[in-house]
Amino acid sequence: MQKNTLLLLAFLAASVAHAQDSAKKYVLIEHFTNSNCSNCGSRNPAFYNLINQYPADIHHISIHPPIPYSNCALYLANTTENSARSNYYGIFGTPSLVINGESQPLSNPLLTTLTLQNYLGQTSPVRVQVSETFNGNNRSVNVKVHSLDPVPGSTYKLYAAAVEKTLNYQGGNSESVHHDVFRDMVTDINGEDFTPAAVGQYAEFNFNYTLNANWNANEMYTLVWVQRPSNKEVLNSGTRFDPVVSAAGEPAAQNIRILPNPVTDVATAQIGDDTARQIEVFAGNGQRVSVDVDSAETGMVSIPTAEFRPGIYFVKISGEKGVYVAKMVKN
Repeated sequence: MQKNTLLLLAFLAASVAHAQDSAKKYVLIEHFTNSNCSNCGSRNPAFYNLINQYPADIHHISIHPPIPYSNCALYLANTTENSARSNYYGIFGTPSLVINGESQPLSNPLLTTLTLQNYLGQTSPVRVQVSETFNGNNRSVNVKVHSLDPVPGSTYKLYAAAVEKTLNYQGGNSESVHHDVFRDMVTDINGEDFTPAAVGQYAEFNFNYTLNANWNANEMYTLVWVQRPSNKEVLNSGTRFDPVVSAAGEPAAQNIRILPNPVTDVATAQIGDDTARQIEVFAGNGQRVSVDVDSAETGMVSIPTAEFRPGIYFVKISGEKGVYVAKMVKN
C-alpha cells in the first residue's frame, strides 16, 4: 500500500506540473489472453499483481485471440478485431505480451519486475490527451496529440479502442474477473493516418461511438495510442484517467482541499465559480471506484463516501474551466 500511495502522490504532483520539453511515456501493455486457457488462468494473477503496483505508469488492454481455444466468449464477442490485432504481431501463444509495440517472449512468470523497469521512466516527444463526454449510450471522444519535441520523420497511425475496465465473467479457466477488456475499435482496426503537429501545437481528433448493450457503461473508457507501422513502436498512449498536464493555452490541474478529511459519509470540495461535469474517485491502488458524470454542481461539490471502505482515495473533478485533484482519507 505504501508504494501505491507514493505513486499516486506522484500522480497528483504530475497533475499540477508545468509543460515540459518532453512528455512522460506511458507503458502500453497489450496482453493477449484467452478465457479458456489454463496457462492464462495460472499466470495472469501474478501479472496483474505486478502491474497494479504502477497504476500511474501503465496502460493495459487485454485482447482475446482464438488461441488456444476459439470458443473463448471474449474472443467471440469481436472475432474480427481480436484476430486482427493478434495477427498484427503474429501472436502464436497465450498468455503473451507486447510492450510499447515490442513482442515479449513467452515466459513464466508472464512479466518480471526487471523487464517492466526497462520500460518505466521513458519520455516521448508527444503527449496523448483524451477526454470523453457521455450522452446515454453514446460516447464522444476528443483526442489531442501534443508535440512537445520534434517527432522523428515517419509514417504514424493513431488507434483508439473501447475498453471495459473490469468485467466479471467466469470462463473455462480459474479467472472470474477480467481487466481492461478490448471491446471494439473506435478507429479503423488499421488505425487513422496521423501527422504530428509542429512543436508547441497539437493534432486533434474527434470520434463518436455507441456502447453495446452487453457492456457495462460505467466501466467503459477509451484507450488511444500513436504507433509507427514500420517497426510497431508505440510513441505514446493516453486515457481520460491520466493526470492533466498544462500546455500552452490550457489550464493546469489545481490541488484543492477536501472537507472534512478524514471523511465519514459525505465530503465536499470547493472549485470556485466552476461547474463540475465529472467527478472520479480512485482507490489507493489506482482503481476507479466511483464516477459521477454531469453532476453540474457549481462551487461546492459533494462527494458521497458512505459506501467506501476505510483507506486513502484520490479525487479528480473535471469542470467547465479546469481540472481539480485532491487526496481524501475515508474513516
